[in-house]
Amino acid sequence: MATQYLSTYAILPGGPPKIQGDWHHVLVVPSFDESADFLHRLAATQKHTSLLIVLVINRPEGSDAACNDEVGEYLAQQPTQSLQTGYQLHQLSEALSVLSIDLEALEGPTPAAQGVGRARRVGCDTALALIQQGVIKSPWIYSGDADAGWPEGFFHSEWPAQHSAICLPFTHEPGGDPTVTSATLIYELKIHHYMLQLERIGTPYAFHTLGSSCALHNEAYAAVRGVPLRSAGEDFYLLNKLAKIAPVHTAKGCGVTLQSRRSQRAPFGTGPAVNELLTAERHSDVPIFYDARCFDTLAIVIERFNHWILEPQPDPKRDLHDYVDPVIADDLSDLLTRWRYQRAIQHIQRAAAAPSARQKHADIWFDGFKLLKIIHLLRDRHYPNLTFRESAAGQGQWPIALPSESPTEIRQAIYEHLGWWR
Repeated sequence: MATQYLSTYAILPGGPPKIQGDWHHVLVVPSFDESADFLHRLAATQKHTSLLIVLVINRPEGSDAACNDEVGEYLAQQPTQSLQTGYQLHQLSEALSVLSIDLEALEGPTPAAQGVGRARRVGCDTALALIQQGVIKSPWIYSGDADAGWPEGFFHSEWPAQHSAICLPFTHEPGGDPTVTSATLIYELKIHHYMLQLERIGTPYAFHTLGSSCALHNEAYAAVRGVPLRSAGEDFYLLNKLAKIAPVHTAKGCGVTLQSRRSQRAPFGTGPAVNELLTAERHSDVPIFYDARCFDTLAIVIERFNHWILEPQPDPKRDLHDYVDPVIADDLSDLLTRWRYQRAIQHIQRAAAAPSARQKHADIWFDGFKLLKIIHLLRDRHYPNLTFRESAAGQGQWPIALPSESPTEIRQAIYEHLGWWR
Protein backbone atom coordinates (compact mmCIF):
# COMPACT_ATOMS: atom_id res chain seq x y z
CA MET A 1 0.00 0.00 0.00
CA ALA A 2 2.72 2.50 0.97
CA THR A 3 4.77 1.75 -2.15
CA GLN A 4 1.78 2.33 -4.40
CA TYR A 5 0.88 5.54 -2.62
CA LEU A 6 4.43 6.89 -2.88
CA SER A 7 4.62 6.13 -6.60
CA THR A 8 1.16 7.46 -7.46
CA TYR A 9 -0.16 10.05 -5.00
CA ALA A 10 2.67 11.35 -2.81
CA ILE A 11 3.84 14.96 -3.10
CA LEU A 12 7.63 14.82 -2.90
CA PRO A 13 8.97 17.89 -4.76
CA GLY A 14 12.50 17.14 -5.88
CA GLY A 15 12.58 14.12 -3.57
CA PRO A 16 12.44 11.93 -1.69
CA PRO A 17 15.76 13.02 -0.19
CA LYS A 18 18.60 10.52 0.02
CA ILE A 19 19.89 10.55 3.59
CA GLN A 20 22.75 8.68 5.15
CA GLY A 21 21.84 7.68 8.69
CA ASP A 22 18.91 6.34 10.66
CA TRP A 23 16.62 7.46 13.47
CA HIS A 24 14.07 5.71 15.63
CA HIS A 25 11.32 8.35 15.32
CA VAL A 26 10.09 11.08 12.96
CA LEU A 27 8.15 14.26 13.74
CA VAL A 28 6.59 16.41 10.99
CA VAL A 29 6.29 20.16 11.69
CA PRO A 30 5.02 22.76 9.19
CA SER A 31 6.65 26.13 9.77
CA PHE A 32 5.29 29.45 8.55
CA ASP A 33 6.20 32.79 10.13
CA GLU A 34 7.59 31.22 13.31
CA SER A 35 10.37 32.15 15.68
CA ALA A 36 13.11 29.61 16.31
CA ASP A 37 11.97 29.08 19.91
CA PHE A 38 10.34 25.74 19.16
CA LEU A 39 13.61 24.37 17.81
CA HIS A 40 15.37 25.48 20.99
CA ARG A 41 12.72 23.66 23.04
CA LEU A 42 13.01 20.47 21.01
CA ALA A 43 16.79 20.57 21.25
CA ALA A 44 16.53 20.90 25.03
CA THR A 45 13.91 18.19 25.63
CA GLN A 46 14.82 15.63 22.96
CA LYS A 47 18.62 15.63 23.04
CA HIS A 48 18.63 11.97 24.14
CA THR A 49 15.94 10.86 21.66
CA SER A 50 16.82 9.41 18.26
CA LEU A 51 14.52 11.76 16.37
CA LEU A 52 14.37 13.28 12.90
CA ILE A 53 12.27 16.43 12.63
CA VAL A 54 10.91 16.94 9.11
CA LEU A 55 10.49 20.71 9.05
CA VAL A 56 8.48 21.99 6.09
CA ILE A 57 9.21 25.70 5.74
CA ASN A 58 6.42 27.24 3.69
CA ARG A 59 5.02 30.64 2.78
CA PRO A 60 1.44 31.02 1.52
CA GLU A 61 0.77 33.37 -1.37
CA GLY A 62 0.58 37.02 -0.35
CA SER A 63 2.54 36.67 2.90
CA ASP A 64 5.74 38.49 3.85
CA ALA A 65 8.70 37.19 1.87
CA ALA A 66 10.94 37.45 4.96
CA CYS A 67 8.56 35.66 7.33
CA ASN A 68 10.71 32.51 7.63
CA ASP A 69 14.11 34.20 7.96
CA GLU A 70 14.52 33.63 11.71
CA VAL A 71 14.07 29.85 11.43
CA GLY A 72 16.39 29.75 8.43
CA GLU A 73 19.08 31.73 10.24
CA TYR A 74 18.91 29.45 13.29
CA LEU A 75 19.25 26.32 11.17
CA ALA A 76 22.17 27.82 9.23
CA GLN A 77 24.08 28.14 12.51
CA GLN A 78 23.87 24.37 13.12
CA PRO A 79 26.12 21.76 11.47
CA THR A 80 24.44 21.45 8.08
CA GLN A 81 24.61 19.07 5.13
CA SER A 82 23.04 20.09 1.82
CA LEU A 83 21.29 17.11 0.25
CA GLN A 84 19.64 18.42 -2.90
CA THR A 85 17.79 21.55 -3.95
CA GLY A 86 15.44 22.56 -1.16
CA TYR A 87 16.60 19.88 1.32
CA GLN A 88 19.15 20.26 4.12
CA LEU A 89 20.05 18.11 7.11
CA HIS A 90 20.90 19.96 10.32
CA GLN A 91 22.40 18.38 13.45
CA LEU A 92 20.95 19.77 16.69
CA SER A 93 22.53 17.12 18.91
CA GLU A 94 24.07 13.67 18.59
CA ALA A 95 20.65 12.00 18.33
CA LEU A 96 18.44 14.88 17.11
CA SER A 97 18.42 16.15 13.54
CA VAL A 98 16.26 18.42 11.41
CA LEU A 99 15.51 17.71 7.75
CA SER A 100 14.45 21.13 6.46
CA ILE A 101 12.36 21.29 3.30
CA ASP A 102 12.23 24.75 1.72
CA LEU A 103 8.88 24.45 -0.01
CA GLU A 104 9.12 27.92 -1.52
CA ALA A 105 12.45 27.09 -3.17
CA LEU A 106 10.95 23.87 -4.55
CA GLU A 107 7.49 25.04 -5.60
CA GLY A 108 7.19 28.78 -5.02
CA PRO A 109 4.67 30.26 -2.58
CA THR A 110 2.05 27.77 -1.44
CA PRO A 111 -1.44 28.31 -2.93
CA ALA A 112 -3.55 30.02 -0.28
CA ALA A 113 -6.30 27.41 -0.56
CA GLN A 114 -3.84 24.61 0.29
CA GLY A 115 -1.82 26.32 3.04
CA VAL A 116 -0.87 24.14 5.99
CA GLY A 117 -2.48 21.08 4.39
CA ARG A 118 0.08 21.04 1.59
CA ALA A 119 2.97 21.65 3.99
CA ARG A 120 1.84 18.84 6.29
CA ARG A 121 1.25 16.58 3.28
CA VAL A 122 4.78 17.10 1.94
CA GLY A 123 6.24 16.47 5.39
CA CYS A 124 4.21 13.31 6.06
CA ASP A 125 4.86 11.97 2.56
CA THR A 126 8.57 12.52 3.11
CA ALA A 127 8.38 10.75 6.48
CA LEU A 128 6.55 7.84 4.85
CA ALA A 129 9.24 7.56 2.18
CA LEU A 130 11.97 7.53 4.86
CA ILE A 131 10.13 4.81 6.79
CA GLN A 132 9.95 2.73 3.62
CA GLN A 133 13.67 3.29 3.04
CA GLY A 134 14.47 2.08 6.56
CA VAL A 135 15.83 5.47 7.59
CA ILE A 136 13.09 5.70 10.27
CA LYS A 137 12.54 2.61 12.42
CA SER A 138 9.16 3.42 14.01
CA PRO A 139 5.98 2.83 11.96
CA TRP A 140 4.44 6.01 13.40
CA ILE A 141 4.54 9.47 11.82
CA TYR A 142 4.20 12.07 14.57
CA SER A 143 2.42 15.26 13.56
CA GLY A 144 3.12 18.52 15.40
CA ASP A 145 3.15 22.27 15.08
CA ALA A 146 5.69 24.93 15.96
CA ASP A 147 3.71 25.89 19.08
CA ALA A 148 3.87 22.33 20.45
CA GLY A 149 6.26 21.19 23.16
CA TRP A 150 6.99 17.47 23.52
CA PRO A 151 8.01 16.06 26.93
CA GLU A 152 11.33 14.32 27.34
CA GLY A 153 11.13 10.61 26.59
CA PHE A 154 7.66 10.88 25.01
CA PHE A 155 8.65 9.36 21.68
CA HIS A 156 9.58 6.10 23.39
CA SER A 157 5.87 5.40 24.02
CA GLU A 158 4.41 2.20 22.58
CA TRP A 159 1.16 2.45 20.60
CA PRO A 160 -1.24 -0.35 19.58
CA ALA A 161 -0.44 -1.31 15.99
CA GLN A 162 -4.07 -2.15 15.18
CA HIS A 163 -5.03 1.53 15.33
CA SER A 164 -4.82 3.92 12.41
CA ALA A 165 -3.87 6.96 14.49
CA ILE A 166 -3.19 8.07 18.04
CA CYS A 167 -4.69 11.27 19.43
CA LEU A 168 -2.23 12.46 22.04
CA PRO A 169 -2.97 14.27 25.30
CA PHE A 170 -2.52 18.03 25.01
CA THR A 171 -2.80 21.11 27.15
CA HIS A 172 -2.47 24.83 26.47
CA GLU A 173 0.15 26.46 28.66
CA PRO A 174 -0.14 30.06 29.87
CA GLY A 175 1.40 32.63 27.57
CA GLY A 176 2.72 36.09 28.24
CA ASP A 177 -0.71 37.70 27.83
CA PRO A 178 -3.26 36.63 30.51
CA THR A 179 -6.21 37.56 28.28
CA VAL A 180 -4.94 35.27 25.50
CA THR A 181 -4.40 32.50 28.06
CA SER A 182 -7.96 32.93 29.34
CA ALA A 183 -9.51 32.94 25.86
CA THR A 184 -7.49 29.90 24.80
CA LEU A 185 -8.66 27.98 27.87
CA ILE A 186 -12.31 28.66 26.97
CA TYR A 187 -11.70 27.45 23.43
CA GLU A 188 -9.93 24.32 24.67
CA LEU A 189 -12.98 23.56 26.82
CA LYS A 190 -15.18 23.88 23.71
CA ILE A 191 -13.00 21.27 21.95
CA HIS A 192 -13.29 18.92 24.91
CA HIS A 193 -17.03 19.50 25.22
CA TYR A 194 -17.62 18.45 21.60
CA MET A 195 -15.48 15.32 21.92
CA LEU A 196 -17.06 14.30 25.24
CA GLN A 197 -20.54 14.66 23.79
CA LEU A 198 -19.61 12.41 20.86
CA GLU A 199 -18.16 9.97 23.38
CA ARG A 200 -21.43 10.05 25.32
CA ILE A 201 -23.53 9.06 22.31
CA GLY A 202 -21.15 6.25 21.38
CA THR A 203 -19.86 7.25 17.96
CA PRO A 204 -16.46 5.92 16.77
CA TYR A 205 -15.54 9.51 15.82
CA ALA A 206 -15.22 10.63 19.44
CA PHE A 207 -11.62 11.89 19.42
CA HIS A 208 -9.79 15.21 19.26
CA THR A 209 -8.70 16.27 15.79
CA LEU A 210 -5.55 18.33 16.33
CA GLY A 211 -2.75 18.04 13.80
CA SER A 212 -0.43 19.46 16.43
CA SER A 213 -0.72 16.40 18.69
CA CYS A 214 -1.27 13.10 16.93
CA ALA A 215 0.57 10.13 15.47
CA LEU A 216 -0.34 8.39 12.21
CA HIS A 217 0.39 4.76 11.38
CA ASN A 218 2.30 4.91 8.12
CA GLU A 219 0.35 2.14 6.37
CA ALA A 220 -3.00 3.65 7.35
CA TYR A 221 -1.77 7.06 6.24
CA ALA A 222 -0.92 5.66 2.81
CA ALA A 223 -4.25 3.84 2.60
CA VAL A 224 -6.23 7.10 2.92
CA ARG A 225 -3.96 8.89 0.42
CA GLY A 226 -2.36 11.40 2.71
CA VAL A 227 -3.21 14.78 4.20
CA PRO A 228 -5.99 16.72 2.42
CA LEU A 229 -4.71 19.85 0.67
CA ARG A 230 -6.62 22.39 2.74
CA SER A 231 -5.66 25.72 4.32
CA ALA A 232 -7.33 24.63 7.59
CA GLY A 233 -9.15 21.60 8.95
CA GLU A 234 -6.77 19.20 7.24
CA ASP A 235 -6.31 17.38 10.55
CA PHE A 236 -10.09 16.88 10.98
CA TYR A 237 -10.52 15.44 7.48
CA LEU A 238 -7.42 13.25 7.73
CA LEU A 239 -8.41 11.69 11.06
CA ASN A 240 -11.97 11.29 9.80
CA LYS A 241 -10.66 9.19 6.91
CA LEU A 242 -8.32 7.21 9.14
CA ALA A 243 -11.14 6.30 11.54
CA LYS A 244 -12.93 4.53 8.66
CA ILE A 245 -10.18 1.97 8.14
CA ALA A 246 -9.16 1.29 11.77
CA PRO A 247 -9.96 2.79 15.20
CA VAL A 248 -8.37 6.05 16.30
CA HIS A 249 -6.89 5.59 19.77
CA THR A 250 -6.98 8.32 22.43
CA ALA A 251 -3.82 8.04 24.50
CA LYS A 252 -3.57 8.60 28.24
CA GLY A 253 -0.83 10.13 30.39
CA CYS A 254 1.34 13.14 29.73
CA GLY A 255 1.32 14.72 26.29
CA VAL A 256 1.91 17.76 24.16
CA THR A 257 2.03 21.30 25.55
CA LEU A 258 0.59 23.95 23.22
CA GLN A 259 1.28 27.65 23.51
CA SER A 260 -1.54 30.09 24.21
CA ARG A 261 -0.91 32.68 21.53
CA ARG A 262 -2.51 34.85 18.88
CA SER A 263 -2.33 33.44 15.38
CA GLN A 264 -3.66 34.29 11.91
CA ARG A 265 -1.99 31.37 10.13
CA ALA A 266 -5.23 29.60 9.21
CA PRO A 267 -8.72 30.87 8.22
CA PHE A 268 -10.39 28.87 11.00
CA GLY A 269 -9.40 26.73 13.97
CA THR A 270 -7.81 27.62 17.28
CA GLY A 271 -6.11 30.86 16.23
CA PRO A 272 -9.13 32.61 14.64
CA ALA A 273 -11.46 31.27 17.37
CA VAL A 274 -9.25 32.71 20.12
CA ASN A 275 -9.02 36.02 18.25
CA GLU A 276 -12.83 36.15 18.12
CA LEU A 277 -13.06 35.52 21.86
CA LEU A 278 -10.56 38.31 22.46
CA THR A 279 -12.91 40.85 20.85
CA ALA A 280 -15.45 40.28 23.63
CA GLU A 281 -15.30 42.02 26.99
CA ARG A 282 -15.81 38.65 28.74
CA HIS A 283 -14.68 35.46 27.03
CA SER A 284 -17.22 33.45 28.98
CA ASP A 285 -20.07 35.43 27.37
CA VAL A 286 -19.37 34.42 23.76
CA PRO A 287 -21.75 31.66 22.53
CA ILE A 288 -19.40 28.97 21.18
CA PHE A 289 -20.65 25.86 23.04
CA TYR A 290 -23.14 23.54 21.37
CA ASP A 291 -26.39 22.94 23.25
CA ALA A 292 -26.51 19.37 24.58
CA ARG A 293 -29.90 18.92 22.91
CA CYS A 294 -28.09 18.90 19.55
CA PHE A 295 -26.27 15.76 20.64
CA ASP A 296 -29.42 14.22 22.13
CA THR A 297 -31.11 14.61 18.75
CA LEU A 298 -28.04 13.38 16.89
CA ALA A 299 -28.03 10.25 19.06
CA ILE A 300 -31.61 9.56 18.01
CA VAL A 301 -30.78 9.98 14.32
CA ILE A 302 -27.84 7.57 14.61
CA GLU A 303 -29.91 5.04 16.54
CA ARG A 304 -32.73 5.17 13.98
CA PHE A 305 -30.33 4.91 11.04
CA ASN A 306 -28.81 1.81 12.65
CA HIS A 307 -32.35 0.44 12.89
CA TRP A 308 -33.22 1.29 9.28
CA ILE A 309 -30.30 -0.70 7.88
CA LEU A 310 -31.77 -3.82 9.53
CA GLU A 311 -35.34 -3.34 8.29
CA PRO A 312 -36.42 -4.83 4.92
CA GLN A 313 -38.61 -1.82 4.06
CA PRO A 314 -37.95 1.06 6.46
CA ASP A 315 -39.98 4.27 6.41
CA PRO A 316 -37.38 6.75 7.73
CA LYS A 317 -39.38 9.96 7.37
CA ARG A 318 -42.34 8.61 9.30
CA ASP A 319 -40.04 6.97 11.83
CA LEU A 320 -38.22 10.24 12.57
CA HIS A 321 -41.54 11.95 13.26
CA ASP A 322 -42.19 9.36 15.96
CA TYR A 323 -38.99 10.23 17.82
CA VAL A 324 -38.30 13.96 17.40
CA ASP A 325 -40.26 17.17 17.00
CA PRO A 326 -41.96 17.19 13.54
CA VAL A 327 -40.29 20.43 12.43
CA ILE A 328 -36.87 19.09 13.40
CA ALA A 329 -37.72 15.75 11.77
CA ASP A 330 -38.50 17.50 8.48
CA ASP A 331 -35.21 19.42 8.57
CA LEU A 332 -33.29 16.23 9.29
CA SER A 333 -35.11 14.36 6.52
CA ASP A 334 -34.23 17.09 4.02
CA LEU A 335 -30.56 16.94 4.98
CA LEU A 336 -30.44 13.14 4.86
CA THR A 337 -32.19 13.20 1.49
CA ARG A 338 -29.51 15.51 0.10
CA TRP A 339 -27.01 12.91 1.25
CA ARG A 340 -29.01 10.18 -0.56
CA TYR A 341 -29.38 8.24 2.63
CA GLN A 342 -31.94 5.80 1.22
CA ARG A 343 -29.43 4.74 -1.42
CA ALA A 344 -26.87 4.33 1.37
CA ILE A 345 -29.27 2.11 3.32
CA GLN A 346 -29.87 -0.07 0.27
CA HIS A 347 -26.14 -0.30 -0.39
CA ILE A 348 -25.43 -1.35 3.19
CA GLN A 349 -28.18 -3.98 3.08
CA ARG A 350 -26.79 -5.43 -0.17
CA ALA A 351 -23.18 -5.29 1.05
CA ALA A 352 -23.69 -7.33 4.23
CA ALA A 353 -26.23 -9.61 5.87
CA ALA A 354 -24.90 -9.83 9.44
CA PRO A 355 -25.96 -6.93 11.70
CA SER A 356 -22.38 -6.38 12.89
CA ALA A 357 -21.12 -6.10 9.32
CA ARG A 358 -23.90 -3.68 8.41
CA GLN A 359 -23.00 -1.60 11.45
CA LYS A 360 -19.42 -1.23 10.22
CA HIS A 361 -20.70 0.03 6.87
CA ALA A 362 -23.04 2.42 8.66
CA ASP A 363 -20.18 3.84 10.75
CA ILE A 364 -18.25 4.55 7.56
CA TRP A 365 -21.17 6.33 5.90
CA PHE A 366 -22.24 8.23 9.02
CA ASP A 367 -18.80 9.74 9.51
CA GLY A 368 -17.47 12.62 11.57
CA PHE A 369 -18.20 15.13 8.81
CA LYS A 370 -21.90 14.18 8.67
CA LEU A 371 -22.12 14.24 12.46
CA LEU A 372 -20.79 17.79 12.50
CA LYS A 373 -23.16 18.87 9.71
CA ILE A 374 -26.18 17.61 11.67
CA ILE A 375 -24.97 19.42 14.78
CA HIS A 376 -24.63 22.63 12.75
CA LEU A 377 -28.13 22.20 11.29
CA LEU A 378 -29.60 21.78 14.77
CA ARG A 379 -27.57 24.74 16.07
CA ASP A 380 -28.59 27.07 13.26
CA ARG A 381 -32.31 26.24 13.23
CA HIS A 382 -33.29 24.94 16.65
CA TYR A 383 -30.77 25.02 19.50
CA PRO A 384 -28.49 28.09 19.38
CA ASN A 385 -25.03 28.00 20.90
CA LEU A 386 -24.54 28.72 24.59
CA THR A 387 -21.92 30.83 26.30
CA PHE A 388 -19.44 29.10 28.57
CA ARG A 389 -21.27 30.38 31.62
CA GLU A 390 -24.62 29.09 30.31
CA SER A 391 -23.07 25.75 29.42
CA ALA A 392 -21.32 25.31 32.77
CA ALA A 393 -24.40 26.33 34.75
CA GLY A 394 -26.96 24.47 32.63
CA GLN A 395 -28.24 21.13 33.87
CA GLY A 396 -27.27 18.25 31.59
CA GLN A 397 -25.06 20.37 29.35
CA TRP A 398 -21.88 18.41 30.15
CA PRO A 399 -21.46 14.61 29.97
CA ILE A 400 -19.25 14.62 33.07
CA ALA A 401 -19.85 16.04 36.54
CA LEU A 402 -18.39 19.53 36.80
CA PRO A 403 -16.62 20.41 40.07
CA SER A 404 -17.56 24.09 39.73
CA GLU A 405 -18.03 26.75 37.09
CA SER A 406 -14.30 27.55 37.09
CA PRO A 407 -12.74 26.95 33.64
CA THR A 408 -9.47 25.77 35.23
CA GLU A 409 -11.21 23.29 37.53
CA ILE A 410 -13.42 22.01 34.71
CA ARG A 411 -10.39 21.40 32.53
CA GLN A 412 -8.73 19.46 35.33
CA ALA A 413 -11.87 17.32 35.71
CA ILE A 414 -11.78 16.61 31.97
CA TYR A 415 -8.13 15.57 32.17
CA GLU A 416 -8.95 13.20 35.03
CA HIS A 417 -11.81 11.73 33.01
CA LEU A 418 -9.50 11.17 30.04
CA GLY A 419 -6.59 9.88 32.11
CA TRP A 420 -4.36 12.81 31.16
CA TRP A 421 -1.93 14.66 33.34
CA ARG A 422 0.06 17.82 32.78
